[in-house]
Amino acid sequence: MAVGWNDTTAAVSSVTDSKGNTYTRVVGPTTGTALTQSIYYAKNIAAGSNTVTVVFNQAAAYPDVRVLEYSGADTTNPLDVTAGASGTGLTGNSGSATTTSANDLVFGAGMTFDIYNAPGSGFTSRVITNFGDIAEDKSVTSAGSYSATGGMRASAAWVMQMATFRASGQGSSNPAPTVTGIGPSSGTANGGTPVTITGTRFLSGATVKLGGTTATNVTVTSSSTITATTPAHAAGTVDVVVTNTDGQSGTLSGGYTYTSSTGGSIGFVQVNYKTSNPSGSTLAVAYPAAQTAGNLNIVVVGWNDTTAAVSSVTDSRGNTYTRAVGPTTGTALSQSIYYAKNIIAGSNTVTVVFNQTAAYPDVRVLEYSGADTTNPLDVTAGASGTGLTGNSGSATTTSANELVFGAGMTFDIYNAAGSGYTNRVITNFGDIAEDKSVTSTGSYNATAAMRASAAWVMQMATFKAAP
Repeated sequence: MAVGWNDTTAAVSSVTDSKGNTYTRVVGPTTGTALTQSIYYAKNIAAGSNTVTVVFNQAAAYPDVRVLEYSGADTTNPLDVTAGASGTGLTGNSGSATTTSANDLVFGAGMTFDIYNAPGSGFTSRVITNFGDIAEDKSVTSAGSYSATGGMRASAAWVMQMATFRASGQGSSNPAPTVTGIGPSSGTANGGTPVTITGTRFLSGATVKLGGTTATNVTVTSSSTITATTPAHAAGTVDVVVTNTDGQSGTLSGGYTYTSSTGGSIGFVQVNYKTSNPSGSTLAVAYPAAQTAGNLNIVVVGWNDTTAAVSSVTDSRGNTYTRAVGPTTGTALSQSIYYAKNIIAGSNTVTVVFNQTAAYPDVRVLEYSGADTTNPLDVTAGASGTGLTGNSGSATTTSANELVFGAGMTFDIYNAAGSGYTNRVITNFGDIAEDKSVTSTGSYNATAAMRASAAWVMQMATFKAAP
């Protein structure tokens, strides 16, 4: 089932049907320009006449629900891999994912502000709704890299998603998952630290254990990413184990360290971004996963002119945003950093509104755990120039255990984070967001390298850890 609607503020509260089948969201919500879509499925369904009901948390704009039934799928573990993307143009493309078994159904679904008028190559169009949204599929006989595409009548904003499903008897041949990383890699013995686990072949419904204790709030956001909250555990280094619904598991030995202290570090949780080509006056960016109460949101807003200005930064959870630094202006470049402290939990979309059309706006949104919930911001810096390296200039922190956050724009492309920094995202416009953790007061600056000499803006904001 594909559920789409023409805004980025509403959210699906529940998907049920009259036969009592259980629905799982496998991809999404994927958001575009005033477009949102998710794909759900129910396995091993009950027989009989059936009606599916979708409930939103508020009135959704132009909702479009497509329901399809297929035979021959694995009744125990049908879902294989997923993908989803958004953009603007004549062709919607979900992005690719590599299947893990032969004889998969590749299912695609798309929304657009125009009309899908042709399925992707090799796909069969199953329905194009009166809103011009599509559902399509194709059967494949070997594992490989696949994507879902669809052609439109005219260039327009679009969202396209793909989910692949195994044929009956294929579930047991699925390879075991691997766990390659966890971030942050440490937290207090009290538990409650939001973490992001990376690896391969994660299946919907997978469970997570740290040191043999089950984590909570586990969400499989993709076949390579899981978000979870750590359980309480005695201090020490423990294994991180992900177990799929087919019973196979992967282990990151000694991947996470429980500390005996009750605070003192800020951890990265998640990131997303949205750009508008060539211009826009409003840009909405959804966080990939539900947010955790008390965390810190950082929003970087950049645009390629010095005449437009930000009118407001808001989000769908009602958090309050404060400008930490900026606007810092360069040669036809402007950027500001905003933050919201002690945030409200739940799915969230940030919306930035300009006072006029801004050129090539680029919004980066990040979430961090462990920040001071009352007064997190410490010091800031910002500068502009031309060259191979952007440099925010320096500022001296006033407390130990801080997050040093950097963000930059350029007319070229940032291709490396500064010394000691971790690159959190480089957008399709070549703009960067980076961070590093420090454990003592001192003079710090944010830097990042570019592919070629060009005009740049670089800013830094430091945030204090919870006492």
